[in-house]
Amino acid sequence: MEQNQTRLSSENRIRLIVKVLLLVIILVLLALYIINASRPGRGPEGCPEGCATTVEPGAGPLRVVSLNMLHGFPSFKDLKLRLDLIATEIRRLDADVVLLQEVPWTIGTGNAAEVVAQKLGYNYLYYRANGNKNLIFFEEGEAILSRFTLRETVFTELQLRAGLFESRVALGVMAITPWGEVTFYVAHLTDKNPKVNAGQAEDLRSFVEAHTSGFAVVAGDFNAREDSPQIKQLASVWTDTYRAAHPNDKGLTCCIDDLTANPGEPLEERIDYIFLVHVSGKIISVEHVFDHPFKVGDGWQWASDHTGLMVEIQP
Repeated sequence: MEQNQTRLSSENRIRLIVKVLLLVIILVLLALYIINASRPGRGPEGCPEGCATTVEPGAGPLRVVSLNMLHGFPSFKDLKLRLDLIATEIRRLDADVVLLQEVPWTIGTGNAAEVVAQKLGYNYLYYRANGNKNLIFFEEGEAILSRFTLRETVFTELQLRAGLFESRVALGVMAITPWGEVTFYVAHLTDKNPKVNAGQAEDLRSFVEAHTSGFAVVAGDFNAREDSPQIKQLASVWTDTYRAAHPNDKGLTCCIDDLTANPGEPLEERIDYIFLVHVSGKIISVEHVFDHPFKVGDGWQWASDHTGLMVEIQP
């Protein structure tokens, strides 16, 4: 009798140990899934050369466009339409290089950078900041589209971090242009915490200066107003192109709350910038683009909740 009880007690302990081990394994797998469900990519992906089909410009200024695309997670409302509008407008603007933020990958569209690049006939690079298409079927990041060959790619996760599930990154690449080698950087800083934003702005400055020896363009959604300490600091070492061209204009770039609003929708703040580093040429013009809705059927459609910027430079 005692032997039977001992055997049963031993079997129960084994069952309990097995259950605990299974629970630990499940929790570890769940933790790994959660941690990797929103992480920066291991590196950029895309087609840095050989995919451009457009004719390179023979003369005139270098045209650079920057735009926060608005990924629109989780509904992705009108995303396909907005991508068509963005590609059509970039073609009309005849931009040479396009610096994009909040570039989505969704099941319905695939990689938005690739989609727009193929519509334009441009080379492109994309670097994931958040999400993971293989785990949650969505991700977003930054991208550089170019009619020129792209080489010497660099990238980084910006510090400080705003949270476990929010990463902010910067992507840089050298373009081989008719005006010589020009390095382009694109970034999207946090909107969660001003101190973290300031830390990311400083990290971006250090990253850019560590990888730049000549003329460079830095653009993106900085989520910081012009009077913030971090933007004042950047503007003291880099050239704020819009402010240089428009000393007295507010230059508001954000935000459109209703993407079907009419052209009179007001903007509230200036948080998007194109900076020049080691300026070696002349700023020809700097203008807002995507600053009006497009007529679609009987209504209106904005391409994004941000307006974009286009700078024309004679390097």
